[in-house]
Amino acid sequence: MVRIGIDVGGTFTDVVLVDETSGAVQVAKVLNEPGRRYATVVRGISRVMEMAGVKPEEVSFIGHGTTIATNAVIERKGARIALITNKGFRDVIEIGRFSRPAELIYRVQMDKPSPLAPRHLRFEADCRVNAQGQILKALEPTEVARLVNQVRESDVRAVAICLLFSFLEPRHEQTLRDALRQALPNMDVLTSSDVLPEFREFPRTSTTLFAAYVSPVLRLYIEKLMEGLRDIRVDNRLFIFQSNGGVGRPDLVMRNPATTLLSGPAGAVVGAANLARVSGHMNLITMDMGGTSLDVCLLRQGKAEATTAREIDYFPVVTPMLDVHTVGAGGGSIVRLDDVGRLKVGPDSASSDPGPACYGLGGDYVTLSDVNLVLGYIDADDFADGAVKLFPDRARAVIERDIAGPLGVSVHQAAAGIFKVAASQMAEAIRFVSVQRGADPRDFELCPFGGGGPIHAFSIAEELGMERILVPNNPGLFSAGGISVADFTHDYSRSVLKVLVVNDAQALANEFETLRKRAQADFELEGVAAEASRFERSMDLRYVGQTTEINIRVDADTGTGAPDIAAFTAEFHRQHEAVYTYSVPGEPVELVNIRLRAIGAVAKPNLLADRTKKQGARLEAVRDAWFGDRMVPTRVIRRESLEPEDRMLGPAIIQELSSATVLPPGAELVVDTHRNLLISLKRGY
Repeated sequence: MVRIGIDVGGTFTDVVLVDETSGAVQVAKVLNEPGRRYATVVRGISRVMEMAGVKPEEVSFIGHGTTIATNAVIERKGARIALITNKGFRDVIEIGRFSRPAELIYRVQMDKPSPLAPRHLRFEADCRVNAQGQILKALEPTEVARLVNQVRESDVRAVAICLLFSFLEPRHEQTLRDALRQALPNMDVLTSSDVLPEFREFPRTSTTLFAAYVSPVLRLYIEKLMEGLRDIRVDNRLFIFQSNGGVGRPDLVMRNPATTLLSGPAGAVVGAANLARVSGHMNLITMDMGGTSLDVCLLRQGKAEATTAREIDYFPVVTPMLDVHTVGAGGGSIVRLDDVGRLKVGPDSASSDPGPACYGLGGDYVTLSDVNLVLGYIDADDFADGAVKLFPDRARAVIERDIAGPLGVSVHQAAAGIFKVAASQMAEAIRFVSVQRGADPRDFELCPFGGGGPIHAFSIAEELGMERILVPNNPGLFSAGGISVADFTHDYSRSVLKVLVVNDAQALANEFETLRKRAQADFELEGVAAEASRFERSMDLRYVGQTTEINIRVDADTGTGAPDIAAFTAEFHRQHEAVYTYSVPGEPVELVNIRLRAIGAVAKPNLLADRTKKQGARLEAVRDAWFGDRMVPTRVIRRESLEPEDRMLGPAIIQELSSATVLPPGAELVVDTHRNLLISLKRGY
């Protein structure tokens, strides 16, 4: 049986097929078909199955990471939606928080982003629940009928329902949901008690709106994808990759589509965690550079940093996710001179349509791919294993016209300048996840992947003072590889809001047990065996009167039994000291939320490489590449010809299907037993 991982990027769709028994890997990279991403995915799956000689019945799993929801939000191409909230509260989403970002306060010319549901599509329900979960005013049938008619006449495709204190008493939301689904069966209806059963009105409303906004778009994509998969007889093996680094059945994910908003960058982080486990390189800063963006994440002791909250256009999205920081710097990022003659890289991208100028598909802007081609870092005749023919003359022409000519420098000097500016921007993203959070990047190894990561890694490492680089196998398809071995993962939460005392232990055990039963029911639908299930319990704690919480892991058991309140209260004081430099052990501690993460572990195939050397001469070529201030004759070596324990000194370019690794002069490269490339910028890895 085989597992397939899919990562749909801005320019290419990456497909990785892994044999569950032998660990053999087959990869394919397919240029995206604009407007028909689902067709590209089906084409990629068909291609990789054909290349591996795999029959449909041998496919046990298809993990699909997608940027459909992300792009719908960023480009504001989601569905027309309505919001139902309590009478007098329809402007909560407009008012937001008391504290405001500096740019919204001091930049008077800047327009505040508009809510996803405009004011005339925000409807008020005349009912009320108080802060103790008691119904003060019932939701009358006539009120339900009135709201259903308002929604029917509004011509919307989805509805978000967010009523006060529904995380304590959800019946009003459920009544409205059921009535809307019965009257309007084609309407997507989402409730905050399903999406985010936690307190804080603004984040709960915002997250539910995001879920409703992308729901019709994601549902239509999944339906069309399933039709295509039925044609090749693998439709019942599809699972959707989520922002938390795990997969779930499409119908379970559609309960809260907001869980996919940041799923795209998370796949590579899962792959990096697996890489850390098998290679022993535990402290990594990952750098995933694709066609549109750069995603960075920090791993300590093999575990990725995580968070439960992010913002999109100043609106919060609260859902467990890997803490990936994204900037607009990818191979397709457009390069321009601003009004005062400074180079600017991104954030907009040429994507795959029309693509960089060197693609010859009508693109007329300078991009980083054009720069890398001119500098000799990528091969015009062997890009993406020859699937895409590149045109160096077109790259040189746009660089001369837009950058070199206006600056009065040569094309190579202009390209080298762009390369350095891009490295500086990418290094700043890495400082955001490391230096700004108290970590020194020099204590970590840089782990680049994506099509462009290994090309730019040496320059970024030099900018940050990092000395070691770890380049995994198939770096351009690393995200898809991570998705192919992702565990089933679901997160459940509930707000409690009470001061903790020791005799709360059994009551909290009962609360956790309720969440665990929900998780077990979902795992049964997904076919996850009981022995493969693991449940991690945690609590969000704070001192009474604080407005922020710290998440504390309750225990490392199977998710049952009464928690040791004294032990994890002491752990809260310790972590508060570590984060804020002080603690107050005598102060009462308030419990805000309980959380349960359910993990259905999958067996990770053994991907270790053969230690024995293969016989045969290594095929090498030479081409000019830019190092320092000039073009230098540089060896070009196919990566598949390298064997464990091979060593070499730069300059060299290691070329493969999905990417190219640039080894600067003086740097040393060693191939480890897993065929990773270990690079030391200061000799002697």
